[in-house]
Amino acid sequence: MGIEMVIGLIFGVFLIWVGYIVRTKQTFAFLAGFRETWEPVNKERLGNRVGILLIIIGVIAIFTSIFTIWFGATVGKISGVLAIIDVSLIIIVIGLDQIGY
Repeated sequence: MGIEMVIGLIFGVFLIWVGYIVRTKQTFAFLAGFRETWEPVNKERLGNRVGILLIIIGVIAIFTSIFTIWFGATVGKISGVLAIIDVSLIIIVIGLDQIGY
């Protein structure tokens, strides 16, 4: 039980760090994987939005690793749904950027 918590904490901290990098430096090449074929319309706005959403995923991972000790699989199911919603929001934000919002 302890090793899963440590892995969740490390993964959560890593996602928070990636979100911070995206928010401050607006580096999208490693995030999107598109390299030079995709350029965001408004880098600052997209960087802030995607960075915040990545930080939220990191926080969800940390809370999941902590609360799984007491609540078991129920927390995993709730966190999975929240992570799917968050990833879909990232895709929506990138799409909104491409149409100019």
